Amino acid sequence: MAREAVDSNLKGRLEDYISFAKSGKTVRLKTRLYKNWFKQVSQSNATDDIDTEVDKSMLMADFTPDEIQQGMPEKVTKAYMICPVNENEIDEKTTHHIANERLRMDYARLREAGIRFEEKFF
Repeated sequence: MAREAVDSNLKGRLEDYISFAKSGKTVRLKTRLYKNWFKQVSQSNATDDIDTEVDKSMLMADFTPDEIQQGMPEKVTKAYMICPVNENEIDEKTTHHIANERLRMDYARLREAGIRFEEKFF
């Protein structure tokens, strides 16, 4: 999984692709999974004036149509899990399991709408 910045201008949702498919249009999606790292800054409980920083990561997916139709989002980006960067092996497996179950739910919605897509997991 590659490390990549998230484009904050993306506004599409998976429901947009589902609506296109339900209206009779053919929708085929490419799926790309990756990890995005960030720092979570919060106020310390011990003192009021010192912020604490914790390294975190998000398990992300990009859904991109093979062919963009008018009104269709060019890409939909979705976060499936937020987790600490330095997880132990058991926590990492649990995190990936939860993210994969969330992906399975979205894949079922896409499949039900008749959308063809690449099924990938973390």
